[in-house]
Amino acid sequence: MLSSIRIKVQVGEDKPSTIPNQKTNAFRKFVYVIDSPSNQTIDDLIRNIQEYISQKFSFTKTQIVDLKTDDGYLLSKSDKCSNVLKDNDHILCVDMQKFIDEYYSKFKDATTWLEIRQHDASNNREKFIRIGLNNFSELFVRLYGVVGGSALHVFGIHELMKIANEKRKGNE
Repeated sequence: MLSSIRIKVQVGEDKPSTIPNQKTNAFRKFVYVIDSPSNQTIDDLIRNIQEYISQKFSFTKTQIVDLKTDDGYLLSKSDKCSNVLKDNDHILCVDMQKFIDEYYSKFKDATTWLEIRQHDASNNREKFIRIGLNNFSELFVRLYGVVGGSALHVFGIHELMKIANEKRKGNE
């Protein structure tokens, strides 16, 4: 059994955006070594790569949301790295902006339960928070106008149950 896995990581896209006036995220490719792949989940790997990117390349505004294989398959955050990755795999980091763009291209018929809008006089921008369900019955929380742009968080039933169980354990 391998004691470590070497993976090729890509952050950002190597082609300019086709959307006018949209900034492309910083593009970087690097090799990353996972020291304990049997103990580490994809969620742990996302946090580690995020920290590595921030320290090594000073990309402090890049927020990694998901990891995909180079042929477009999403890696489940609960899977162990040793079960889904092999040595020399190429993975793509999905940052918050790309995640939001992809999400809204696929989940347009979401049901909004709550929306709160407020004008911020300090920067003359409107800010809002929107909470609801998408067409896969996943809970979404969308923040717009916050520092650093927009944010979108999506939770499936298993993630919500995990959060509830962790909260319950913390209160015992």
